[in-house]
Amino acid sequence: MRAAVLEAPGRLVVREVPEPEPPPGWALVRSVAVGVCGTDKAFYRGSYPPPGGYPLVPGHEAAGVVAAAPPGYEHLVDRLVVPEINLVDPGDMWREPCRSGLYIHCPAPVKKTLGIDYPGALAEYFAVPAWLLHPVEGLSPEEATAVEPLAAVLKAFALEPPRPGDRAAVVGSGFLASLAAQVLERVYGLEVTVFARRGSPKARLLGERLGLRVEPLEEAEELARREGRWGMGYDLVFEATGSNEGLDTAVRIARPMGVVHVKSTPGGRGCWSQTLAVVKELRLVASRCGTWREFEEAIRLIRSRLVEPLVTSVVWGLERAPEAFERALRREELKVVVRVSRTPWEWRRLRLGEEGGA
Repeated sequence: MRAAVLEAPGRLVVREVPEPEPPPGWALVRSVAVGVCGTDKAFYRGSYPPPGGYPLVPGHEAAGVVAAAPPGYEHLVDRLVVPEINLVDPGDMWREPCRSGLYIHCPAPVKKTLGIDYPGALAEYFAVPAWLLHPVEGLSPEEATAVEPLAAVLKAFALEPPRPGDRAAVVGSGFLASLAAQVLERVYGLEVTVFARRGSPKARLLGERLGLRVEPLEEAEELARREGRWGMGYDLVFEATGSNEGLDTAVRIARPMGVVHVKSTPGGRGCWSQTLAVVKELRLVASRCGTWREFEEAIRLIRSRLVEPLVTSVVWGLERAPEAFERALRREELKVVVRVSRTPWEWRRLRLGEEGGA
């Protein structure tokens, strides 16, 4: 089969690789759509080398159609699904971390991570444990690729829930920031200010397309004093800049004893005022992937249109994956999705349209 293989920083090549052979309890999924996320871009730039090293088939914001399933999961065949990305074989679920609800943190080699240290979805097929697949009827393939990042946002708020009346700020203008701001505003009912660099084309999209309040990042500290709690800053700050400097801004605009959610994974070492965080007695909450519960809630929120995934470009064809990665690096792109294939029902509509046109 064909796959997009990241052989080294800046070198993504589409070539033949062996087709996955799912072990017992695993499903074979035909890739339909894959989002290019911040971690993928960090791998591509080389700022964050893949934990398992190069070469790697990337892609974990995935949606696909189940081609083959193990006994007990036959009902998933031919359905559009999204996979969780922390892959734990069902035969390993007896291990203590899994039994304690920490299956996303099981050590390697018990846990593999799709598109991170295990072949991802930027291929014609990928394999995952069947118990980690979520049907997503009612969502388009492009919308379905947003389930994984939205679940990651929800995991942050599961660890440290927003409180009624909190004044919230989101630092960053990327896709994760757009999802976090919508959840805080539309699900939790908070007043939310998004801070983005002046002149950012993404900031315009967040304001015009999603109706979010966006202010210049350069004025964040001034606004935190003017509008924050007691003139001392925001109760909750969600850092999603994708940079090593974003946490410094988040710490500066949080009020004393406030909460800072740390979400960026750009690689390298962060640059922030540890002293200020201590003096303010801040709670810094780092979080990563969603669990089963957050995936199911993410599907519900997208299906109900409470959260709108804003995809700015769809690139058709696996062979154009290198182009998609280059496009994802552009400032104006919020989310680029690679359409690897069509679903069976999309092919049916095309055939019916051709017959109708005849």
